[in-house]
Amino acid sequence: MDLSKFTERSRGFIQAAQTIAIRENHQRLVPEHILKALLDDPEGLASNLIAKAGGKPKAVKEAVDAALTKIPAVTGDAGQVYMDNATVRVISEAEKVAEKAKDAFVPVERLLTALALVKSAAKDALEA
Repeated sequence: MDLSKFTERSRGFIQAAQTIAIRENHQRLVPEHILKALLDDPEGLASNLIAKAGGKPKAVKEAVDAALTKIPAVTGDAGQVYMDNATVRVISEAEKVAEKAKDAFVPVERLLTALALVKSAAKDALEA
């Protein structure tokens, strides 16, 4: 997993996901945090891609919000947010998808594709 292979925008979404996890007092960074960060984007790239694929961005957002509420919050000095195994798989899958597409860097679109491929509540939200 090499985040230097990700575009600045993709890295920004991963950092935004980490911020969401911290704000919600979650100890683990899970794929749902990344999907939420993508869906919260004011430019709406992920929402537009979901809609163009025939999906309903609002339904995906509701499903991911529901999944995030199920994650236990840790109060007190939680310290560091740890990357969940599924999140590591999503990031690795995004790299593989970008390589297959002959992308020099991993764009946001490949990150969204990886979220749809790796088993997680984020994938379930996208499938719903």
